Amino acid sequence: MPVQSLTRSSSETAMGDLSARRRLREEILAMTHSEAMARNYILRALSRSDRDSLAPELTLQELASGDILYEPEYPADWVWFPVTAVLSVVTVMRDGRTVESDTVGRESAVGILASISSAVCTSRTFTQIPGQVLRLSAARLRRQANDSPVLRKLLMRHALANLAQAHQSVACNALHDVGSRVCRWLLMSQDRTDSDIVRLTQQYLATMVGVQRTTVTALLAELAEEGIVARSRGRVDILDRARLEARVCECYETVQSNYERLIGVAAVTV
Repeated sequence: MPVQSLTRSSSETAMGDLSARRRLREEILAMTHSEAMARNYILRALSRSDRDSLAPELTLQELASGDILYEPEYPADWVWFPVTAVLSVVTVMRDGRTVESDTVGRESAVGILASISSAVCTSRTFTQIPGQVLRLSAARLRRQANDSPVLRKLLMRHALANLAQAHQSVACNALHDVGSRVCRWLLMSQDRTDSDIVRLTQQYLATMVGVQRTTVTALLAELAEEGIVARSRGRVDILDRARLEARVCECYETVQSNYERLIGVAAVTV
């Protein structure tokens, strides 16, 4: 399925967004293929033989905010390894409402299980924060995993870590207040981009935590008044990480611990 774009309002296609995309294009030209592979946790953990086999077929690409990579019932033709982009997996209801079940950045990849099992997708996956990814044919990854027990084990551990994060998100959405969830999402985004600037709209953030936009707007206004974040069109600047961490629920630390236990490194590790 070709990459599509979510419908965006005219306000979200302002000159600021165009400037951001230009900067991303400059960054992708400056980043070498080997540097991109070293940034993604799966790719940098490959054995020498798996790396030599797969590296020539990995293509470095830039994704814009809202690009759709998978839709429910579509085959997973590609596996996407985030480099600087952050991808969101959401469950789509019949009435069109969505809620996030997983967030994937440089610590893993999307499409692992669907690709190695030749299964169709069950959720929508799209670009939450724009940036670079490495793309690999699902069929090629499947062949390599069939031939390499070491790669198969690596992929399964990452898939399990992603699943554990999804399970934690379900529990978090059910048991914790929306303020803690918003803080958790901002911290996760900062971890995955190595930037104090989280480039996303308030509507997207509301979708991620399953609330109305007005609720997120009020929460961000409170955080801004206290000097923890600053808001502007299409972005949130994190000014005081320590105070943001003090507001987050236990789920943030639990997700990090799960990654350390399952793949030997936390999602925040550079």
